[in-house]
Amino acid sequence: MRLIPQSLLARTALVLLFALIASQVVSIVLFRYYSREPRVQLAAIGFVGQLKTIRAALEIIPPEQQREFLQRLREERGMRVFRLRDEEPMEIAPDMPALRAARERLREEFGSESEIFVRTRPQKFDAPPLLITRLPVRDGAVYVVFPRGRVVEQDYTWAWVGWGVFGGVIALASAVFLMWRVNRPLKALQGAAQELGRGHSPPAVTENGPTEVRAVAVAFNQMRRDLERVDRERATFLAGVSHDLRTPLSRLRLGVEMLPADPATRQDIERDIADISGIVDQFMDFARDEGVEAVELTDLNRFVEAIAERAQRAGTDISLELGASFVAPIRRQAFKRLLNNLIDNAVKHAQTALTIRLQLHGPSAFSLSVLDRGSGVSPEQVDRLKQPFIRLDSSRTGASGAGLGLAIVERIAKIHHGTFELLPREGGGTEARVTFRESRLNS
Repeated sequence: MRLIPQSLLARTALVLLFALIASQVVSIVLFRYYSREPRVQLAAIGFVGQLKTIRAALEIIPPEQQREFLQRLREERGMRVFRLRDEEPMEIAPDMPALRAARERLREEFGSESEIFVRTRPQKFDAPPLLITRLPVRDGAVYVVFPRGRVVEQDYTWAWVGWGVFGGVIALASAVFLMWRVNRPLKALQGAAQELGRGHSPPAVTENGPTEVRAVAVAFNQMRRDLERVDRERATFLAGVSHDLRTPLSRLRLGVEMLPADPATRQDIERDIADISGIVDQFMDFARDEGVEAVELTDLNRFVEAIAERAQRAGTDISLELGASFVAPIRRQAFKRLLNNLIDNAVKHAQTALTIRLQLHGPSAFSLSVLDRGSGVSPEQVDRLKQPFIRLDSSRTGASGAGLGLAIVERIAKIHHGTFELLPREGGGTEARVTFRESRLNS
């Protein structure tokens, strides 16, 4: 299982997530050591300074004036000072960073008898607990009650983390949205490239987005126009050559019939003319635009049977392996050329009995195969044989042709979102199989 995502959007989001986590960790560390710690120490110094002032005042001010001093301290500072005759158990203040620093300063200044306590106020359930400090004085100890906010600052570390996480989520969401906006034209470009690879002519992709993406879209649209122009020129050239050759071929046929040659010589010449005519027909088929034909619902079993009967009448030994009858949306003339080219190719190169197999794989998904018992095709030759003007060694098979038959099959299969394969047949021979996937035939 791959831990690293494959899509650009997911990879970018992952990198941003790690960057945000790292920045938050660094920010928290810097905050703790360069912002919070100095403030904590300053708060502890101020806390101990107030206690020193109170103790000095209690030792200097006469007893009859201490009440007035303590009253003013309570009114102006919110602090109370009292003595306990009987020690009441109180909870020692928790080990918070600010209180820990205050406790250390307190003991350095007043000794180990000093301590910081907390006491909750049950009558005010929503009020913060009181912070009480035991302060040694000359004649015993007093307890100084501080409003908690006056003594130490609140530890804002987790608040910092919370706001940092919130800001990180907003930043990550914004970055993902921007990457999605960048990724959308790339997805459209990918789909158009796939359609172009199947032999279709996709519409021009929208030339928007960042400069780099827009440049790629402009280059793709230019490439698409260039390919369409080359394809039109090729089709025009092949169609023109094929058309121009038909008239001389007709004259040759007429001239051969009028020759006083012996029947064997005339038959050889007629066979050569038929071969040339077949090559011309292949040129015409290859130049034809298969995508413009309308799709029709067709009973495939009857369709294949009709083509097989026509080939049998021409002398080809064909057997059929058809399943249950079913109807599929196909381009009839294109499929007819596809199957005829598969049959002609097998007859020329295998020169054995053929089998046509039609298999249903879903409501409208099926495969069409032509099987022979010839010498077979090596795996290294398969891709080459699907290219135009590529043929097997004619000296081995005695076959003639332009090498366009399988290229036409490959082209028609791609136009219909199908796949064309040349597979070894069990027991020897070759299986030429075209597979058409469900829901893509009528597009």
